[in-house]
Amino acid sequence: MDGIAQAESGNNYNARNGQYIGKYQLSASYLNGDYSPAHQEEVAQQYAVSRYGSVQAAAAYHAAHGSW
Repeated sequence: MDGIAQAESGNNYNARNGQYIGKYQLSASYLNGDYSPAHQEEVAQQYAVSRYGSVQAAAAYHAAHGSW
């Protein structure tokens, strides 16, 4: 997940880009108002596994496509 975080926000938990928030630039709707670092990490892990099947697959997709 480090590569995703670096590319998306420079590892900044406070980064914002429209509706995308935090270290992994997740949609605000995924974070449900809790932008704490611990919650961002938890939700990013859940998102990676639910959408891509694993963290490794999410990282590979991001490397290939530049987004996730």
